[in-house]
Amino acid sequence: MSAPTTRHLTILLTDIKGFTDKTSHQSRTQIQDLLDKHRELVLPTLEGKGGKLVKTIGDAFLMSFDSPTDAVLAGIKAQEVLAAYNKDRAEGDRIEVRIAINAGEVNIVDGDVFGEPVNITARIEGIADAGEVFFTEAVYLAMNKTEVPSAEVGLLQLKGIPEKVRVYKVKRETPVGQNQAHAAPAPSGPRGAKAVFAPGEKAVFAPKETECVITLRMPKLSRRAIALAIDGLLCSMLVGMFTPESKTVNFRYDGRSKKKAESAAKSTAAGLSIDDKGVRAGKKGGPHVSIDENGVTVMDDAQRAASEDAEEEVYDEGGWRVSKRTKTKSVAFPIVWVLYNTFFLVFLGATPGKKVRKLKVVTMTGEPLDWKHAFARSVSSLFSGYILFLGFIWARWDADQRTWHDLIAGTRVTDLGVSEA
Repeated sequence: MSAPTTRHLTILLTDIKGFTDKTSHQSRTQIQDLLDKHRELVLPTLEGKGGKLVKTIGDAFLMSFDSPTDAVLAGIKAQEVLAAYNKDRAEGDRIEVRIAINAGEVNIVDGDVFGEPVNITARIEGIADAGEVFFTEAVYLAMNKTEVPSAEVGLLQLKGIPEKVRVYKVKRETPVGQNQAHAAPAPSGPRGAKAVFAPGEKAVFAPKETECVITLRMPKLSRRAIALAIDGLLCSMLVGMFTPESKTVNFRYDGRSKKKAESAAKSTAAGLSIDDKGVRAGKKGGPHVSIDENGVTVMDDAQRAASEDAEEEVYDEGGWRVSKRTKTKSVAFPIVWVLYNTFFLVFLGATPGKKVRKLKVVTMTGEPLDWKHAFARSVSSLFSGYILFLGFIWARWDADQRTWHDLIAGTRVTDLGVSEA
């Protein structure tokens, strides 16, 4: 064994989508034909952009590149070659590949590469969609961005990796591994292998384990708007059932009758004054005087304030009574909204409105929401809505159509496709 060396390289990993499912019903000859065709289409394309084959692992190629830009362009070219091959082919005959790229310092021993950059590449490949090219922030910062249009996927917590990793993808209208007729394929079957890592950090591909890889698809904003309206209506109905909208308050003032008010006005009429508070009887600061079809009315400051908001004024033997209807300023809707959203997101993965529109909310890694994510999203959605709905409008221009509360909580709304890994 030669002495290990260290180099800064860009690592690219490919993997055929649904390889186990495809090959479970095929003969050994058919399986080998599939692998040969995959090698014939993909490997020359990657090598043509400067890639060096480190090793073949089942249906996967592990490549190294000196240039991050060349690695990403190689991934794009490989997906374009596969898209051309898959055109007009039945789903079972297509070859669809996930590609993940990372850059960092790796150890090289006897031509093989080891280290954390390789581990992260394998984890990124596990969340990439078929036909997509995913890459890490290390690649994004080092590559020539003018040659590669990209969109941020998010800051992800990858399994077995202590720190979160920011992930990007090549920005395309349609995944390059799919033609227009198959832009939203059915959920894929089991993948052929799952990457696990031995203590020495060498990548080992073990037999399939029971685990879900979430295929995230961005739904149209119109569907999300309808779902939001449904949820808002349901919350308003819940609030209306348990919280009165308004109440009537009656005020009666110190037994003062209409006649007494008129008498008080007459006794002080000689001393009328006008200030910023209106017309007053007697010295400045005295009672307010008004004259209408009911005659002369004398009121102190509190009585006048009540009268200005009054819906009804009545003078009877008990004195002067003011009735006014006061709206209940309640925090019921925000409380109901947070509880409603948190409950349904945790237990169902979607609110009733989103269920109706066939949407689901997941973390950026495609996992179901826990209480922490659900509560954070529910609370922050209030701010997204209260500020002129700017938090929701933001999604119109966001590359991944994520709202403010999605960005805060680390979530996204998706059409859900599930495949085993």
